[in-house]
Amino acid sequence: MTQSQENVRLDRNDLFSSAELRKLTRRSSGQALRRSATHAVLYAIPVTAALVVDTWWAIGIGWVLAAVVLASLHNLLHCASHGTFMNTHRGNRVAGQIAGTFILVNSALYRVFHMHHHRNTHTAEDPEPDGIITNLREYATAMINWDYFIGFLRMSAASLGNKYPYFVTTDRARAAIRRDTWILFAWIAAVIALTVLWPMVMLTVYIMPACIAWVLNNFSIMPEHYYAERSDNPWRNTNSVYTKSKWFSFLNWNTNYHAEHHLYPGVPAWNLHEVSKQVREHLACTETSYIRFHIRMLSDIVSGRAKEQDAAFVLQEGRATSFIYPLQKAE
Repeated sequence: MTQSQENVRLDRNDLFSSAELRKLTRRSSGQALRRSATHAVLYAIPVTAALVVDTWWAIGIGWVLAAVVLASLHNLLHCASHGTFMNTHRGNRVAGQIAGTFILVNSALYRVFHMHHHRNTHTAEDPEPDGIITNLREYATAMINWDYFIGFLRMSAASLGNKYPYFVTTDRARAAIRRDTWILFAWIAAVIALTVLWPMVMLTVYIMPACIAWVLNNFSIMPEHYYAERSDNPWRNTNSVYTKSKWFSFLNWNTNYHAEHHLYPGVPAWNLHEVSKQVREHLACTETSYIRFHIRMLSDIVSGRAKEQDAAFVLQEGRATSFIYPLQKAE
C-alpha cells in the first residue's frame, strides 16, 4: 500500500469544471438495468448448472460463482443509497430494497447509516466501527462478517419496537426503516417456507451462495478505510484499490474506487474510473490489489506488528467498535 506523506487537501471543485461534473454525475437507468441484467444472467448460469449436473463438485463451484455475483448486491445497494443507480428517487429506493432484501440488509437503515458515515468519515461520529485486528481469530471473525449481519438484523427488529441507534434521527427515516423491516422479514419467512418445501434447491440457488457472499463481500469492504488516516481529510482517510481485474470492477460496481467515491459521491459507479484519472495522483492511501492488502494484514498479525499498532492506537471518544450499537426509544 502506498501512502503519500504530502498533507494534501485540495478543493474538490478545482479538479473538474462545472460542465465536466454535470457529465460525470449524469445518471442512467438504462445503464443500471443493462448491467443488472448481466449480473442476473451470471448468477443464473452457475446455480442452474449445479442443479442440472447435481454432483458435489458442480454444486460447490455453483455456490462460489453465484456468491461472487450475490456479493455485488451490497455495492448495488450502496449505489442506490446515494441515488446514483437509477434516474429517479423511486427507482433508487426500489433497487435498494431488492438488493438489500436479497442479502438480508434493511435498505432504509443502511442508507441512513451510510450517509452518516459519509458526513463523519473517520471521526468520533462515524458509525463504521474502528479498531486494530491483532490476531487470526479476530481476522477470521471480521471476514465472516457476523457483527455486521447480526447488528443490522438487530436494529431492524428493534425498529418495530420504535428503538433506533444514534444516527437515526428523523421520523421519516424511522418510518422508512420500519417499512423495509417488514419487507425483509417477509422475505425471510418466504425463504424459510421454500426451504422446508425444497431444501436442496434453496441451499443451492440461494442459502449457501448468500452465506459465502457475506465473506466475499467483506474481502472487498475491509480495505476501504483500514490503513487510512483517522482524520476528516477525504484525501487521506479513504483508500482506493487499483485492481487490474476489470471483471472484479464490473461485478462490484467499481467499488474499488472508494476514495474517488467519497470525494465525489454523486458520481455513478460506472463513471468513477474517469474521476480516478484526475484524482489518483493526489490520494494519500492506495493499494494495487485486494490480495496484496490482505497479505499485508496477515503479515502484520503474524509478525506482531498489529499488536504494536494496537498499543499505539487511541480510539476516538464515542467512536463505535462494533455494529451492536446502544438503541434508544424514539420520542
